[in-house]
Amino acid sequence: MLLCQPHLRSISRIKCKRSIKPQLSPLPRRRSSASSDDLEAEVPSVIARKVSFADAFGLDLVSVKEFDTWDVPISSFSEHCEEDVPTIEEYFFSSAFTVPSTKEELMHNVHTQKVALESIEFIPGVTSMKGIIRVLNVCFEKLVYVRMTLDAWSSYYDILAEYIPGSSDGETDQFSFKILLVPPYQKEGAKIEFCIRYETSLGTFWSNNKGLNYTLLCHKKSILEQTEKTQEEVTDKNIKTFGLSKGCLYGVLYCILLYC
Repeated sequence: MLLCQPHLRSISRIKCKRSIKPQLSPLPRRRSSASSDDLEAEVPSVIARKVSFADAFGLDLVSVKEFDTWDVPISSFSEHCEEDVPTIEEYFFSSAFTVPSTKEELMHNVHTQKVALESIEFIPGVTSMKGIIRVLNVCFEKLVYVRMTLDAWSSYYDILAEYIPGSSDGETDQFSFKILLVPPYQKEGAKIEFCIRYETSLGTFWSNNKGLNYTLLCHKKSILEQTEKTQEEVTDKNIKTFGLSKGCLYGVLYCILLYC
């Protein structure tokens, strides 16, 4: 027969309470986007590089090479030449008359006609002419016109000449004018005839090259002359484009670092 003592029961209960512990649930861990294996795989390998200078191998740091003007590739140069050749036709004037060659001849014409064509000047590259007219100072108010025609006087145009400031010497005055021929009248064989009309309060006076009129002839520049000029202009343009000079070029090549 077993007897259960009250004090032993209390001791056993205390031991049981102390020996039994409640289990806690594990704390959640945040997983990294990349595992440790992946991180180890992504670590780049370090490659050592060695830097050496060219002179350490017995080489020159600077290399100079001389290029002649004609070392430019002919194909590319010719392509530029063909593309840049203009097709503009060029015309120029020539005169079928002469102007007074001396001061005495000029003043004789002025006193005889009261007006005279003193000089002319052709502008290069265009069908244009500038002229100077000298008139006898018979009155203060005066007008000077250049009357010109392109169709043998079937029609005509009057160009008002302009007074040249400071040209008066007390006895005579000077006036200037300009004749310009433009397309479609600008063509080979075109002819301009003109004369000078001087209007004063004492009357109107004319100068017409002794009844023959002053005549200008239009000419087309010859193909050979125009082609040679065009080629020269294109050559100069391409030389500037390619950076060429009439002497030679010096290209400086810097070989400083060698990587191995």
